[in-house]
Amino acid sequence: MLTAVTGASGHIGNNLVRHLLARGHQVRALVHRHRLPLEGLAAEIVSGDILDRESLVRAFSGAEVVFHLAGLISIMESDSRHLQEVNLRGTRNVISACRQAGVRRLVYTSSVETLLQPGGPNPLDEQVAVNPDDPWSAYSRSKHLATREVFQAAGEDLEVVVVYPTAVVGPGDWRPSLLGRTIIDFAHHRLPCLVDGGFDFVDVRDVAAGLLLAAERGQSGQGYLLGGQYLSIRAMAGILARCTGTAAPRVVLPLPLARAAALLAPPFYRLTGASPRFTPQSLRVLAERRRVLHRRAHDRLGYLPRRAEEAFEGAVEWFAGHDKIRRVFFSRRDLLPVAGFVLVMLLCLSCGLFGLLAGSGGDRLLGLGALLVGLGYLAISWPVRYEIDTRLLHVRAGLLHLRVPRQDITAVEPSRLPIGAPAWSFHRLRVFYRRGGKTRSLLLAPEQRREFLSLVKADASRRPAPVTGGHDQGERHEGS
Repeated sequence: MLTAVTGASGHIGNNLVRHLLARGHQVRALVHRHRLPLEGLAAEIVSGDILDRESLVRAFSGAEVVFHLAGLISIMESDSRHLQEVNLRGTRNVISACRQAGVRRLVYTSSVETLLQPGGPNPLDEQVAVNPDDPWSAYSRSKHLATREVFQAAGEDLEVVVVYPTAVVGPGDWRPSLLGRTIIDFAHHRLPCLVDGGFDFVDVRDVAAGLLLAAERGQSGQGYLLGGQYLSIRAMAGILARCTGTAAPRVVLPLPLARAAALLAPPFYRLTGASPRFTPQSLRVLAERRRVLHRRAHDRLGYLPRRAEEAFEGAVEWFAGHDKIRRVFFSRRDLLPVAGFVLVMLLCLSCGLFGLLAGSGGDRLLGLGALLVGLGYLAISWPVRYEIDTRLLHVRAGLLHLRVPRQDITAVEPSRLPIGAPAWSFHRLRVFYRRGGKTRSLLLAPEQRREFLSLVKADASRRPAPVTGGHDQGERHEGS
């Protein structure tokens, strides 16, 4: 059976294509621009645009089922016109093309946001009556109107089924999505604080499975919520902290304060060109702490989502494997080396300032030298962190950087050598690596020692030199 998928290179789309292929379906994947997520897959890839109806007719020719996932996602109210153009007019084109191509069933991916209303029921199910004139956002209004068009298209010549995913997270997030960018920011210490509230999070692989179940078992004219598990933002941060090794921000902004900050967000994003992370509308969704019931999908489709923690673990693992997340380890800080550093710094700076302010010409020259030594020492010594991605161990000590390809690491062992190292502790690890045909070593002192060892020892175990645990032994070193 031939199945066509619009938005096949998007987050849900590429996971759906994989899911369909794994179950023996013949897949025709419609992409607009981005093909990278589908590279190496045994799917027929065709170019098209949901705003070009003729390209859709060609793409749907011979298909029995069409999964319509292509659309525009934006939390910015200023994108209202573009959202209507893509999500509403594009969906009308898909419906028309399905009829012209003789498609039997259309499965449309809507959004849980089409069912949300301020002060609406909690928990939420598919029975809620939605007023399109009181939407959460421009995005939810565009999706609601498109969903209504799909339901109105149901008839003898075309079966339609609608699914409503909640907040989607998981592997294959190539763009990445807003939630994916939040995960990356968290891993790289770019989230200064959290906000109060919570939402329902679902694994993208479960959404893909739910879409196929809807195509196979769904009743025409029905909608199915594809939810996962409710998490507070604090609980989500705790999961990400365990997955990434990055400490969660300690500051949690109360919602009134976060809303006040969000009022300044749209002009800030327009001024800087940065991608938005939150708006007053998105904060309002979090503030509702809305639970979602997916009982209908469970009872009638056999839909069984996994825990949200597995979804976030899958996302972090995928991002790390595709160089979108670097594991960052800061140096352990012990009293003796830190105190020694501070003492030397203060001595150099005080001598330098004293020489410049109170001395003669020669004293001022010496004072300037001492000041430069102190500042230079600071510049090459603080801060100290070790970043690991799929290819490199990147050591940063102030302005000094050292990059070691992970494939060149040969061994790692404990060390207490009292010599200079990019570390603030004598409780060190000695990493051996090959460079220029010679074996070299590097002394490090990561705080999360066990997690660091699990990564670096895995590299060393693939090299000819063994990993030892003894003492120092010399230089043995969505888209459309």
